[in-house]
Amino acid sequence: MYPSFVKPAIKIRLAQALLLASLAPPSVAAQFLEGHPDDGLAATVSRTEPSLIRVDGRRIRRIHGVDGEFAVSADRETGTAYLKPTTNQPQFSVFVADDAGRHWKLLLQVADIPAETLVLRERGRPAAAGRALVADEPRHAAIRRVLLALARDTTPEDMSASERLEIVPLWNESRFVLVRTLEGALRGEKYQLTNVSRTRMVLDERDFYRRGVFAVMVDALELGPGEATQVMVVLEAPDA
Repeated sequence: MYPSFVKPAIKIRLAQALLLASLAPPSVAAQFLEGHPDDGLAATVSRTEPSLIRVDGRRIRRIHGVDGEFAVSADRETGTAYLKPTTNQPQFSVFVADDAGRHWKLLLQVADIPAETLVLRERGRPAAAGRALVADEPRHAAIRRVLLALARDTTPEDMSASERLEIVPLWNESRFVLVRTLEGALRGEKYQLTNVSRTRMVLDERDFYRRGVFAVMVDALELGPGEATQVMVVLEAPDA
């Protein structure tokens, strides 16, 4: 149950500022690149920060490419690698060799975004990580990935989606409807909040926190009469 409605007097929106800062770039979540080694797989990497590359279920042996276009740092313990562009070109290609003797061709776009995680996975092969959060994906990155999927109405490969219309009791001044859920190592919930009152409504992300919630993102924090906004919530999975 959510708390009773109290218009917040505090204008500092720390939670939203942090979330929007991390979600503003076009690609901030782990990129799952599914295909075959002979395919050309496209991805985006950070211009200024090392991006993590891993092959699902295998270890990276080497990354080949044109000298001077990128720098690589290998993590021999985990079999992953960190790649950082050193070229001014907007894109470049590399070949990632794994311990199964396969070579994955990647076409990498360079963008002004935070560090990325690229996961190479053979099409049709079950994910090695299952429902668990993989070791190289910090919890905050997993949370951002679910938030982004909720905002874009997409479904991560390791999650299942359910479209629904369920009215959730919130405040007398509002109509709060659960419209979509994501289930996996985390749970994502997307709501539509409508101001059904005759006065302007001021929202605060903290209004939507409850036990087990990790993050909240609200599209619009002020609603006129009859206006609506989307509310995205990421929380613990029921069986976590």
